[in-house]
Amino acid sequence: MVDVPGHGKVMVDIAYGGAFYAFVTAEKLGLDICSAKTRDLVDAASAVTEAVKAQFKINHPDSEDLAFLYGTILTDGKDAYTKEPTTNICVFADEQVDRSPTGSGVTARIALQYHKGLLELNQMRAFKSSATGSVFTGKAVR
Repeated sequence: MVDVPGHGKVMVDIAYGGAFYAFVTAEKLGLDICSAKTRDLVDAASAVTEAVKAQFKINHPDSEDLAFLYGTILTDGKDAYTKEPTTNICVFADEQVDRSPTGSGVTARIALQYHKGLLELNQMRAFKSSATGSVFTGKAVR
């Protein structure tokens, strides 16, 4: 749980896929990932990022240089497997928006879905950017 100014206590997941990201459904922040204005999504994601940075210490098992939150990815909450793409927006660095679903972000999201039992090994999943509509696919492998 993270206390996010303007949004109250919000449950976030933190996962690593080459960088650490905080994941939260846009709906928990009062937004619809597909119809909200990008500025509103950016503001909400940035508030989550700052709250996580202030309230949690992130550790990386091998490299202290990687032990920081890179950004926040707001999702549509559709983490259970389906053939339809799940939509997200990645806000990183100084409120930059990735035009793609984000390579390291998709990797982290796949790891999180696999960890939660929502995705099986070698089960292909599609991820769509709410900013541009571009789609990445990925799967968990050993």
